[in-house]
Amino acid sequence: MIVRQFCDHGTKAFREFLATCRKDPTTPVPRAMLEDDSLTEPLPVSVEVTPRRLVTKADAANYLASVLKPMSIHEVEENAKLWTWLTLFFFDEVCPERAGRRSVKNDYHYVFEPKNSRHFYRHLLFISWRVLRVAGEHNRLFLGSSLSTLDKMTTEVMKRLFLTRIPCMFEVLDRLYWDKDRGKARVGVVSQQVRPGDLRHRLPLRIHQLEKTYDLLSLDADQLIDLLGDEFQQGHQEA
Repeated sequence: MIVRQFCDHGTKAFREFLATCRKDPTTPVPRAMLEDDSLTEPLPVSVEVTPRRLVTKADAANYLASVLKPMSIHEVEENAKLWTWLTLFFFDEVCPERAGRRSVKNDYHYVFEPKNSRHFYRHLLFISWRVLRVAGEHNRLFLGSSLSTLDKMTTEVMKRLFLTRIPCMFEVLDRLYWDKDRGKARVGVVSQQVRPGDLRHRLPLRIHQLEKTYDLLSLDADQLIDLLGDEFQQGHQEA
């Protein structure tokens, strides 16, 4: 199918479907909306998309990065109506049917709200694509989780733009918080409880302290890890 984007009427109609599906989880997905000229409009460039199984965020990120390559980063990153249209196209992936019923979460998981909103990082498709873009090869903490859920690790990092703007940050995160024995994040680094060197509480605070003295944008991962201090050394892996 040729990718399109919703117009305002289309976004409203999609929200109405989400509301209906919450009341009746057996509601059919309105796929006819995808090509309805009264609800959608063409993109500036021709892009094609095909149905496929997207189990993890990595599946979605890699596929969408390939599909959307003809578009500029700005065209992709700021286009709320595109991401909302893509969500309807991949609705079986972001909101899978189980025993003939769907559990529809808050609208912001499916209707994209751009970066100047407080919910931009909650959109399931967008944030998968965004993580791959900013994290590059250092993405395993984030992209291995299910596409249909928003995990705590992704939430705690991606909602803090000041972290994602530091070029070496994702290498630092990978070296500090990846547990190679478990093949996943270290236990407790995003829990409610404050722990020495944790990601949820201590890392953001320490970064705010350091940015008052250092140009963090110019540091490499080794330099930033050294500056973070002893509390962050537990489980630290060398590159």
